[in-house]
Amino acid sequence: MAKDNIIKISQDFWNIRGVHQLGGLVNIGTQSSLARLGSGAFVLLDAYTLQGDVRDEIMARTHDGADIEAVLHLHPFHTLHAAALARELPHARNHGTSRHRLKVPEVDWEDTRVDEPALHARYADDLVFSIPRGVDLVSKNDAVHFSSVLAVHLASRTLHVDDTLSFVDLPIVGGLAFHPTLRWALQHRPDAVRDFRAWGEELVALCQGVDHVCTAHGAALPPDASAGGAIADRVRGALESVERVLASHQKKTA
Repeated sequence: MAKDNIIKISQDFWNIRGVHQLGGLVNIGTQSSLARLGSGAFVLLDAYTLQGDVRDEIMARTHDGADIEAVLHLHPFHTLHAAALARELPHARNHGTSRHRLKVPEVDWEDTRVDEPALHARYADDLVFSIPRGVDLVSKNDAVHFSSVLAVHLASRTLHVDDTLSFVDLPIVGGLAFHPTLRWALQHRPDAVRDFRAWGEELVALCQGVDHVCTAHGAALPPDASAGGAIADRVRGALESVERVLASHQKKTA
């Protein structure tokens, strides 16, 4: 039976591997990450209902949660655990997207969303955020979960990313890859592909300073630079793998 667990990435970053059953049968996983800031406070990247040994460890590290100052909800379609975590940490600020506010109105959401520059500036000493361009952050199609806010924790050199990138631990067909809904996520305008490619190049450059990747779905363990090559090279490979999709979309919208 699948079970929650927590992985220590560094002395300042822990990745929670949660259970998310698809159709009640297959565990595709979900995640949250606890990141220590330079101030000594913590933030949680994404929400997960804390329970059992995982809850005990998180609470032990954060003075029963008192040191967790905020929860940053980075994926607009990851809303299932927002209310439960808000009840667990009533003092913590909750920053989400426009969809979080709409779907989970019982949470006291901060006015500053996770996709806004003001939030990014607040945490600039500890976190670098990246938002895909050429796609909508909140798709009108509820089946398209491509876009999210990606976060790099500088102290641990860790990229926390939800559906935008996933990792499949399989030979030949596995590896780091963009979510398959990209073809439906791209905006229907001539410059959408150009903007996406430019963002992809920026992400590759950002990942020059990344040694670890934590993805929401797929691998039980987050991949790192010790297996499969440098993270920036793997992101480059993922970008090259969607070039056919990008070229086709560019032709349709020219």
